[in-house]
Amino acid sequence: MSNERHRLVVGVDFGTTYSGLAYIHTTNPDYKNIEVIDSWPGRGNANLAKVPTEISYSDNGASWGYDIPSSGLRYGFFKLLLDTNAATQYDNPRLAASTPPSMEHSYANTPLPVGKTAAEITTDYLKLLYSHLMKTLRERLIRTLDNTPIQFVLTTPAIWSHEAQNATCQAALEAGFTSRTGDTLTMVSEPEAAASYCLKEIYHERSDTDNPLEPGERVVICDAGGGTVVSHLASHELPGLLSVQDLITYTVEKVSPRLSLHEAVVGSGGKCGSVAVDKEFLSLLESRIGPSFREWPARKTAPQGPLMREFDRAKREFGTTTRTLFWRIPVGYVRDDPENGIEDAELRLTVADMKGLFYPIVKQVISLLEQQVRDSNRSDSSNKVSTIFLVGGFGESAYLFTEVQAWVKRQSYKIRVINPNFSWSAVVRGAVLHGVEGMVHTRKLKQHYGVKVATKFEPGLHDEEDSFIDPYYEIKYSRDNIEWLAAKGDDASSERVISIPCGASFRPEDRRAITLSLVGCKFDNPPQSAKHWMVDALGTVICDVSVMPPSAFQVKRSGFFFFQDSISRASFAVDMKVGSADLELDLMHAGKSYGKAMIEY
Repeated sequence: MSNERHRLVVGVDFGTTYSGLAYIHTTNPDYKNIEVIDSWPGRGNANLAKVPTEISYSDNGASWGYDIPSSGLRYGFFKLLLDTNAATQYDNPRLAASTPPSMEHSYANTPLPVGKTAAEITTDYLKLLYSHLMKTLRERLIRTLDNTPIQFVLTTPAIWSHEAQNATCQAALEAGFTSRTGDTLTMVSEPEAAASYCLKEIYHERSDTDNPLEPGERVVICDAGGGTVVSHLASHELPGLLSVQDLITYTVEKVSPRLSLHEAVVGSGGKCGSVAVDKEFLSLLESRIGPSFREWPARKTAPQGPLMREFDRAKREFGTTTRTLFWRIPVGYVRDDPENGIEDAELRLTVADMKGLFYPIVKQVISLLEQQVRDSNRSDSSNKVSTIFLVGGFGESAYLFTEVQAWVKRQSYKIRVINPNFSWSAVVRGAVLHGVEGMVHTRKLKQHYGVKVATKFEPGLHDEEDSFIDPYYEIKYSRDNIEWLAAKGDDASSERVISIPCGASFRPEDRRAITLSLVGCKFDNPPQSAKHWMVDALGTVICDVSVMPPSAFQVKRSGFFFFQDSISRASFAVDMKVGSADLELDLMHAGKSYGKAMIEY
């Protein structure tokens, strides 16, 4: 077979706190053959499935991940700065006040290095990630890599805006992904990737011990993100920016000859990941130790330091046993205070203490799960949710698993809760599977889509300042009205096209290009005016109609002889497809595509 059919599929899980890489060759695409890269600079022979999403700058260049020196000024969480407007009703409100000021000194005093944007830092980090990937692939594949095209599959949160999705994609391209001839880049939402892996595993590995998947069955993927890295962002600078939780419910369409899924209800999410537990822990430290905690040097609360490593161990152990346990966390020289659990330079954490740290975050995750199950039952009561998968860094928490099970029991739901094998790397493994064989064929639109349009001016209804005269029709129109083209909750697929009918008038000297203002609304009842506060400006679609054939234009002439004037009117359409994590726009006339329309965010 030719190299056109054989390729390397590489999953790139660019995470908030940790990132991962995995790959498979399409000559042997069984999901068991997925290779997860687990060796990283700075870790020696220790194998870990992910690397911290952190970068440090010095006169010698940039260092990243585990390779950042202990004295280095670390920057993390820059991924979330690509979409600071992705707020939801489920963002944890306590986080805006939970970070002690001393945490400003744990990393940088500013969210970004001077002179760097979030997109530029993302590019710098992804460049280092790409370099390590290619070095590893060359070591493992030796000669064949140069002759094998690579399909990169990059993940993004499902709740992100198209602007943030595009910013992530552009950063990856600038970082070198697809810099080789023949390489390609596609994108997929994180929960969709996780679903691909989870359902593959449960169908093949658990069918002999549990009930196998059946058509019509509904499953919820809860991508509970958030590693153990402490946020370097002061809460007053970027309130609420923490690991993203994504939840999506899928219906199993068929299980053979291939698994096929469709999104059952509109997905939901919030910023309430396990990093919030770390922030709660540091707040607890300040309350126990007192004002002197604010003066601690950066190395004391560094994510790879003894303090946070030991707390990481305590987090992982919590919920694995019913015995009364005490965790002793090294806090260095601190005056003994037995009443506050501090003795011999250690802080004693009880089960009650740990529950207090976990409670607000677990409560938010369960609220999100409750919404998904409720929405699923409302849309079709005959297809009730049968399974909840907990994946991601926080998804591995035994305490979260126990609390979700207890919630299911209290609600009398017949739902099994599963923490799959390789939960932490489920997203990156699923990204690989998505590149090999996409399982999700229909998704739900997460918002209404529309365009600003001009309508005939009506006195008393429209503002005079929004009026203009169309030179072709010589009629007065009003700007800033909206034509809604697709509704929140509508199905979206590779076959479903949202067609935007377009028309524009041109004089001979005009540049034959028009712009469309693409708008959205996440509320159930979208308003008709683009000026309404519920309407979001998604971007400007630029259509170069000079490529259109003459049949796309109507010409109107006026005047006589040398004073003759002509105005042409273009009629065409822009076909829009909403993918898992991207938008695709085609210029169409008479059923034929005349290239892509560009969008500026």
